[in-house]
Amino acid sequence: MKIAEIAKIKHPAEVTVNVPGSKSYTLRALFLAALCDSPPKLTGLLESMDTEAMRNCLEAITNGQEEIFAGESGITARFITALACITPGRQKITGKPGLLKRPIGDLVDALRQLGANIEYIGKDGFLPISVSSENLSESKVSLSGQTSSQYLSALLLISPKLENGLEINIKDKQISKPYIDITVDIMKSFGVEVANDDYQKYIVKPQKYQANEYAVEGDYSSAAYFYAINALAGSNIKVRNLNLDSKQGDKKFVDMIKNKPAPKEINAEDFPDQAMTLAVLAAFAEGKTVISGVKSLRVKETERVKAAENELAKMDIKTESTEDRLTIYGGKPQATKVETYGDHRIAMSFAVASAKLDGMTIFNPEVVDKTFPGFWDELDKLTEVKISELKPDNILLIGMRGSGKSTIGKILAKELGMDFVDMDTLIELKQGLKVRDIVEKNGWAYFRELESKICAELAQLKNTVMASGGGVVINDKNMSGFDKNTLKILFVAEPSLLSKRIKGDSNRHGLTSQPTLLGELDEVWENRKEKYFKNTDFIFDTSKEAPELVVKNIIGKLES
Repeated sequence: MKIAEIAKIKHPAEVTVNVPGSKSYTLRALFLAALCDSPPKLTGLLESMDTEAMRNCLEAITNGQEEIFAGESGITARFITALACITPGRQKITGKPGLLKRPIGDLVDALRQLGANIEYIGKDGFLPISVSSENLSESKVSLSGQTSSQYLSALLLISPKLENGLEINIKDKQISKPYIDITVDIMKSFGVEVANDDYQKYIVKPQKYQANEYAVEGDYSSAAYFYAINALAGSNIKVRNLNLDSKQGDKKFVDMIKNKPAPKEINAEDFPDQAMTLAVLAAFAEGKTVISGVKSLRVKETERVKAAENELAKMDIKTESTEDRLTIYGGKPQATKVETYGDHRIAMSFAVASAKLDGMTIFNPEVVDKTFPGFWDELDKLTEVKISELKPDNILLIGMRGSGKSTIGKILAKELGMDFVDMDTLIELKQGLKVRDIVEKNGWAYFRELESKICAELAQLKNTVMASGGGVVINDKNMSGFDKNTLKILFVAEPSLLSKRIKGDSNRHGLTSQPTLLGELDEVWENRKEKYFKNTDFIFDTSKEAPELVVKNIIGKLES
C-alpha cells in the first residue's frame, strides 16, 4: 500500500501547472471517432485509466469480442451498453467489482423501450449484462434525468445512427446539465445537430458523424484543484490549456472561486465532481456551509457524501447530510491520513488541504491515474510530495463494544499470518477477574489505568492485530504510543444493531445513567465519536457484512 505525504504548500506559490485534456471530451471524442466512416485525427487526448478502458471496449466491440470489460469506468460502461445495442452479435458487458455496484437500470429500461434485448446476468439494475440486439426499432423514449446524465448522453451519442433518429423525453428534472451540453457540443463538432428543448426533449434526425480532426481542450475538473489552492492560500497558480468559453461544468466552479470566497449556500448540481473540493474549502471557513445538489455523488465510484463526512470527521470537522445536501461546520481542521476509497476525486480534493496544513497523507495515491496521472508531479511544483510504500507492523482495531473487533480481528490475523491480542482479555488474564468485576471492585478510573499500561506494552509489539477495548480512545496517550507503522481501523455500526449484538453480554458495567442499553450506546457514541474518527486511518461499517467479507475488504485495502 502506497501513501503520499504532502508538506504544507509553499507561499506564495506562483507557478504554472499543466492539466491533461478533458476526460469528458476525450471519452466522447474516442466514442464518436469510432462511429465515423473515416476516423479523424484526435489531439490533446487525456491518457488515463478511464480513457484506456474506453479504447479497449471500443476495440473489443469492433472486433466482435463477446466480453466487453470496462474496468472501473462508469461512463465507458454506459456508453458501450448503448453502442452494443446497435452492434451485431452478443456482448457481455462487465467490469471490476466497484463498477458492478454502480446503477445502470434506468439506461437499460430506456434501451429496452427502444427495442433492445438486454438481460441482467446478476443483480437487476447493475452490471454485468448481456446484450443481443443489433438495431433499435423504436424512435421515441422516456428517461429519468435524476440519476445520471450519462444515461442521456449514451442515448444521444447513438441516436443519429438509428434508422428513424430518436426523440428523448425527460420525465423529470435533468441533473448535471453541463455534461449534456458537452455531449451536444461535441456531436456538433462531428457534424451532427441536436434539437434541445430546454433539457426536457431532444430530437436527433438520422445523420452521419464526420470530422477530419478534433482537438480536445484542457480539463477544468483537473484545473479546479489548483484554483481551490489559490482560493485557500491566496496563491497565484496559473493553469495552461484551458478554453475560456468551455462548456465544462467545472468551469462554473473555477469562475466561482477565482476571485472571491465560495458562498455559504452552493448548489453543486452543475459541477458535482467538485462538491468534495467545496467541502474541503468549507472546512476552513467560519460558520456553516450548505452544499446542495449532491444526490448524484451517492452513486459515483464510492458513496462520496459519506466518504467526505468520514474524512472531514478525521480532520475534526463536523458535518451533517440529507439525500441531496451536505452541511459543513467550518473550524480548525487538523492534518490527517485520508482514505481514498479507490476514488480519484477524494484523493485530489483532500490534497487541497495541504494549502493550509502540514502533513496531509493520502492513502493509495495512485487512484488519480483514473483521470489525472500527473497530478502529484504538478502538486510537487508547489511543495514536497513524498510517495512511499507503507508496510504496517501492526493493525489496531477500535470501535464500540459489539462492533466486531474481536471476531473480525481473529480472522484477519489468521489470514495475514499475524498474532492476535484482545486488550480486554489480556487485562482479565493479568488481573484474574472479568472486566465487570474489576470495575465493581476498583472503579472505572482504575480500569483505565490498567488499559493505559496494556496499550504501552502492546505498542512495543510487531506483526500483531490488536482488538482494543471500546474506551481505549478516551486517553490520548493510549493512542499516541502507536506509531505511524500501526494501521488504525475503526469499525462502526448503528447503536440499535450494537444493542442487539451485546444484549446478552453481562461482562460490562454501565458507563452512563441511561435506563436502557440503547440509550447508553447512543450517549457513549456521541461522547466518543470525535476521538474515534481522530484516531483512525480506515473506517469499515460492520452492520451489513459478514466478518469474513469485512476481512476480505480490509486485505483488499492493504494490497491495493
